[in-house]
Amino acid sequence: MAEKTKKILVVDDEDSVREIYRHEFLNSGYTVVVAADGEEGLLKAGEETPDMILLDIMLPKMSGIEVLRAIKENQLTKKIPVLLLTNLGEETIIKEGFELGADGYLLKVSYTPSQVVEEVKKFFEDNA
Repeated sequence: MAEKTKKILVVDDEDSVREIYRHEFLNSGYTVVVAADGEEGLLKAGEETPDMILLDIMLPKMSGIEVLRAIKENQLTKKIPVLLLTNLGEETIIKEGFELGADGYLLKVSYTPSQVVEEVKKFFEDNA
């Protein structure tokens, strides 16, 4: 791994999902920050300046799409890569996510947590 440990922000409203991803990324050598809703995710994106954000779309307080829009409109956070990690497979939502600046889209049901870690690792390698 690189000199600096990459920091991942996982924004998901399900405790078990956050914990699974936190565990997987920690075991793979990443630093992990978690948020339970959209507002907290947006706040932590600004405070923690993660190297990547894994963002669910269906979130309380602020949807993932609203969070993504706010992240990409903010000078301090707009360059942070965002992967949408969700069970929503609606084409219009996926399209909107990419139009707003999402760097990728992973359907939770199609990836195991370890495969998500591999996708993130690959993203960092491809964009080094």
